[in-house]
Amino acid sequence: MHPPRILSEHLAPLSEPLACLLAPGAVGAPAAVAALGARALLDLTPLALEGEAPWPAWLAPHQLPAAERLVGIVARYGGALLADAVGLGKSYVALAVALALGEPFALVVPAVLVGQWRALLAEHGTEAPILTHESLSAPSYRPVPPSAARCRLWIIDEAHRFRNPDTNRYRALAKMLVGARVLLVTATPVHNRIADLFHLFRLFLRDHDLTAWGVPSLCRAARGDADPHAVAAVAARLSVSRSRERVHAGYGTGPAVLSFPERAVDEAMRLGTAPDAELHQLVTGIGRLEAGGEAAALFRMLLLSQLASSLPAFRASLDRYEAFLELGVAAAAQGRTLGRRDFRRLFSAGAGDLQLAFFPLVLPPGPAAATERDRDMVRRLRALAASPHDPKADALARLLDGRAAKTVVFVQSRATVHHLVRHLRGHRLAAVTGERGWFGSGPAGREEVLRAFAPQAQGAPPPARALETDVLVATDLLSEGLNLQDASRVIHYDLPWSPARLEQRVGRIDRAGSPHGRIETVTFLPPQSLADALTMERRLIAKRRLQARAGAGPDGLDWCDRLYGLAARAGSPVTPGACAAVPSTEPAVVLVVRLGGLVEGVVVTDAGARADPARATRLLEQAAAADPAPFDRAALERGIRRAAPLLRGRLAALEDARWRAAHRDRLSRRLIPWVLAAGRRAATRRRHADLARLDALVSRLALGMSAGEELLLEELLARRGPLTVRDVLAWHERLPRLGTGAEAPQVELVAAIVLG
Repeated sequence: MHPPRILSEHLAPLSEPLACLLAPGAVGAPAAVAALGARALLDLTPLALEGEAPWPAWLAPHQLPAAERLVGIVARYGGALLADAVGLGKSYVALAVALALGEPFALVVPAVLVGQWRALLAEHGTEAPILTHESLSAPSYRPVPPSAARCRLWIIDEAHRFRNPDTNRYRALAKMLVGARVLLVTATPVHNRIADLFHLFRLFLRDHDLTAWGVPSLCRAARGDADPHAVAAVAARLSVSRSRERVHAGYGTGPAVLSFPERAVDEAMRLGTAPDAELHQLVTGIGRLEAGGEAAALFRMLLLSQLASSLPAFRASLDRYEAFLELGVAAAAQGRTLGRRDFRRLFSAGAGDLQLAFFPLVLPPGPAAATERDRDMVRRLRALAASPHDPKADALARLLDGRAAKTVVFVQSRATVHHLVRHLRGHRLAAVTGERGWFGSGPAGREEVLRAFAPQAQGAPPPARALETDVLVATDLLSEGLNLQDASRVIHYDLPWSPARLEQRVGRIDRAGSPHGRIETVTFLPPQSLADALTMERRLIAKRRLQARAGAGPDGLDWCDRLYGLAARAGSPVTPGACAAVPSTEPAVVLVVRLGGLVEGVVVTDAGARADPARATRLLEQAAAADPAPFDRAALERGIRRAAPLLRGRLAALEDARWRAAHRDRLSRRLIPWVLAAGRRAATRRRHADLARLDALVSRLALGMSAGEELLLEELLARRGPLTVRDVLAWHERLPRLGTGAEAPQVELVAAIVLG
């Protein structure tokens, strides 16, 4: 017989080519298909799901899955973010991850936490070099100690301090981490802006690494050019971030059930640092200060915040402001501009958040530097601020007298700490600012004060009777990392600039294993006239909304933890492409699709198709607990066709990322034509080895770089003398080898479930 003849008129174009690539496989049990989809969405190494790591016995039930997931994320992406809520034992999890990865590691921690980390390392019989945040903040480069330079794994505690790429500490850390793996640890990854997350991720990811998840450029996302839903999905997949509620719900049974104190409803009271009439005059006078041009707002906000804290704090800042005005006059006479360094010299204490918020404002030279009107207003403000009365401190004293409880009082200014120490004489009080401490007015070591105030949390014996302490007054340097759960009350005497600080403060006493069944918080708000000038409360609300949009609000990133529990379920194995159907009152099709090297969860409803892995997780959980229904293949095919435009757009973005960098103004983009010209010369002269090296260099420049790689390139281009292609090749070949990215992106259906 002759084979059939196929004529051109027999051919017809496919109505949806992607439908061929996404053809479903065999029908399986819903629970097994849901588990397959969950494992793919987590996209972790087998180690993370098979439990092969030698996990130490000292991990609590909720810490073990966190460590397992983090090992997988670090192995897959080169870094991860541990952002569990305060009090869940992040230090123990981070140490367990480092030990499981089995390679030398180093730590970068705030100076005040060095002792705590050394004790933890000693407790578990290990050692690691420790660098401080403060050492990385130095304006001049300091070589990394040889013991740390050999480490290829870094743990960055309180990593939110590296959210600003314009700081010395960020730049120094980014360059240190090139070629290394990193575990970022913070309970508050988002402080002010959604971009905070992307600056942290750029420490270990290249610019285009997350294109398949709807974030084509981390740099652009840091400027706010990103889908907020994609932002939340990215944050969850690169993080372990569980709320206390999630830990209670997911790990509430077992041999070591976590016990947290109940939080009472926050109590708030409005109190001024001076009588109302005087306070109104002070607020009005501050509003009339105008020196500094655009930077005048910085000084007004600083003075208002110090006025909200205490009159001594305000007077101290007023003196610094006057000194800064005089410095500006002298600089103007020399034709010089005052900058951030001059500001920090006079306003170093309590102004860190303000500097970040207003950077890079500077005081300009010339007539705007200072005026006689400003000098006269400073003199009037100083006279008004001489009042000996302090209604706010009086109210604090009454509260402490009327409701006895071990209390931490958080303030912003050191001057306010000393003011309260004097004002609260007669109470069993201690104070801490940075490394220094006091029992009453007598100086003491910081650690001595902490052991006396919270001996149980610090693992210390009860203090001598003369050192027993009921009230600890502290600046926000104490709000990170320390355990103070002997106390049952936190008083926010001052409002911080970031709402994340509020949670960090309460986190010192709201910890697992607290001896108290109930804890309380009291917030002192400024009077309305001062609050209106500061608009502080409005700023806090706005920042909280930004955090929620970034997926950093309550339960915002918990869905990945639920996904992990779903993926770990045992069941009959199914092959990739498996599909299932279950009855549901919420008709939908869940598609788990591999795009390039990443996996996306797409939910298709009558309203359309949307990449929504959080909702896909909820529907997979629903399907895993349901009985199977008759499988409707036509419904699945309709869902695939409806999702095709979304997936096609993601594939186009992947293709675009392969050939054109997203930032045409970046240094790398300007270098590509120059390197291509060198490549053409090498091809003409048949220098095949040189051509291969130049081709690899173009791939690196086009595929995007991590923050550290870009900074090293900037340093190279900033050198004096002519730049050669050989110099750029040497920079490229010192960096880690490029992974995947040059091959064409693939698309594959991993699992599908039809609901309804």
